Amino acid sequence: MHSGRLAYRYLDISDVGSTRTVTFDPSTKLTSGSSQKGIQAIRLVKSIFRQDLKCVVTLRPNGIAVACLAATEAEILRSCAVIEQRLSRLQQEPLTAKMVEEILSITSAELRRWSKDGRMPTAGRAFFGQGDKQVGLFVYPPDAIRELASRPDQLADWRRRDQGTPAFHSQSPPAH
Repeated sequence: MHSGRLAYRYLDISDVGSTRTVTFDPSTKLTSGSSQKGIQAIRLVKSIFRQDLKCVVTLRPNGIAVACLAATEAEILRSCAVIEQRLSRLQQEPLTAKMVEEILSITSAELRRWSKDGRMPTAGRAFFGQGDKQVGLFVYPPDAIRELASRPDQLADWRRRDQGTPAFHSQSPPAH
């Protein structure tokens, strides 16, 4: 196999003795800071390696390690290319309201208010059936949410502005 270590955008491949090991630690850029998206990413990587190559997966503090005992270098590299494509798509998928609430440490009432009045950027709506009616929920662009997460002063400013409005609920968490 290659000598030493090979890094992809999301995956890291190394040789330890005769065993080929792939490590994966979901980055904030990939997950936008969402633990749900991190879990999705780990499941995706695990399923491809287990399904395609029968590799052994072990948990690490921030991700997983995949030991590919019987797989060839070409098989591992092919699986890594598929995983990289799928992780890239996952990174671009819109975030759900629950994910945004977790990432930004905001309440559902704040997210709903800020989405409706246009302060919180949305990526459209996701629709699902509930009985005889269609329910539409906002979804959110990962890049914009990552940007907001890096600017807690913006969220604190929105909370200050909301304190004087009748729609303000006292369930807002304290500003960080």
